[in-house]
Amino acid sequence: MTNNDILRRLRYTFDFNDDKMIAIFASADKEVTRAEISNWLKKEEDEDYKSMHDLSFAIFLNGFINTKR
Repeated sequence: MTNNDILRRLRYTFDFNDDKMIAIFASADKEVTRAEISNWLKKEEDEDYKSMHDLSFAIFLNGFINTKR
C-alpha cells in the first residue's frame, strides 16, 4: 500500500474535501495546491498521477493530528 492509497482512504473515510485537505497541510505549516492534492489522489494508471513522498505524507499526518486535538 502506498502513501497515495492511504491518503485516498483517509480522505474518503473522513469525508475531507480539497479545502479541508489544504487546511490540514496548513496546520502543519505546509502549503499545498489543489492540483497537488488532486494528483496525489489519482489512480496510478492516470497520466497526471504523482507519487506522494514520505515527507509530504508525514506532514499531512502531523496536520491531521493537529486538527483532531
